[in-house]
Amino acid sequence: MITKNDIINEVVSSLVFTLNREQLELVKSTFIVKMQGYEIHELCTLPSTEVKDNDYIFKRFAIDMLAKGLKQSTIQCYMYFIKPFFEMTGLHYRDVSSQDIIDYIAIRKIKPNAYGKSNSPTYISNINKTLFIFFEWAYRKHHIDVDIMRDVDRIRSKQKKKDRISVEEMEACRDNVKNDRERALLELMLSTGLRVGEIANLKIEDIDFQNRKVHVLEGKTDNAERDVYLTIKARNALRRYIKERCSGYVFRPTRNVLPDDEPITKGSIEKIAKEIGKRAGCHCATTVHVYRKTFASEEYRRTGNAKYVSILLGHSSTAVTEKYYLVDDMKEIEYQALCAS
Repeated sequence: MITKNDIINEVVSSLVFTLNREQLELVKSTFIVKMQGYEIHELCTLPSTEVKDNDYIFKRFAIDMLAKGLKQSTIQCYMYFIKPFFEMTGLHYRDVSSQDIIDYIAIRKIKPNAYGKSNSPTYISNINKTLFIFFEWAYRKHHIDVDIMRDVDRIRSKQKKKDRISVEEMEACRDNVKNDRERALLELMLSTGLRVGEIANLKIEDIDFQNRKVHVLEGKTDNAERDVYLTIKARNALRRYIKERCSGYVFRPTRNVLPDDEPITKGSIEKIAKEIGKRAGCHCATTVHVYRKTFASEEYRRTGNAKYVSILLGHSSTAVTEKYYLVDDMKEIEYQALCAS
């Protein structure tokens, strides 16, 4: 028997790739209010027009993830791993078994990718992790009757030593900036560990220069907000770069490619970040994420507080910070302590 909630959810699901989260919530709440006092009766002489195919479950998954607070870019990343499974197997989501998933992962391990190379262990681990997220959600929400992931092993990718730059390389980067714009970006990354998207969307209004504090609105989820703090070097570098400007995006393109009310692209920020490191002779490609890991490492060694570092990075849990950012530092500090005892 179809219900009002079924109809509302179906309408909202069909708009998931057209509207943002706030607009979807407005549509849903409007329907709920307007349909109060009405009853829905399905015509017994006609079959239901609702077709719960794979497209239906993709949309249903997307809307639930949006409601959970995930950003559309994160959901699109999930779908990048989920859709090829169904395209390759040709299965309906209700007919998938544990063995189908195990076989699919095995094939992706041995079958060359589009470039004729083997898929990396990290890529295989991401497929495994995303399928766990999707099918565990489907079981929990009663879209499938069996917890098929119960019989699938989790694949852990081997943790490589985390790339970060040394204190000497940080100083070399400072010596090799070309202008105030590059210096402001470098000092901001080393001082706050912001993500590239957070840097691109940072506005002058978000910076409290007097208290050396930055309010970050961007994040991996729409409701993620936090405060990070500027060193004196970072504050002074930002002031020199923005000069008399009092509002708008902090970083602007050097050429008139974008108007002042448009943010600089993330690609442009990454290019600058890498060029600084290359000129400085750093041992690795200095992506924004490398500067972020460098910040995390330095802050942990300064405070010894993984929870505090996790908050500054905007992570959902301290476990994420320890596993992906601090594991090398924690092992080294533990080793040094054992040697000293």
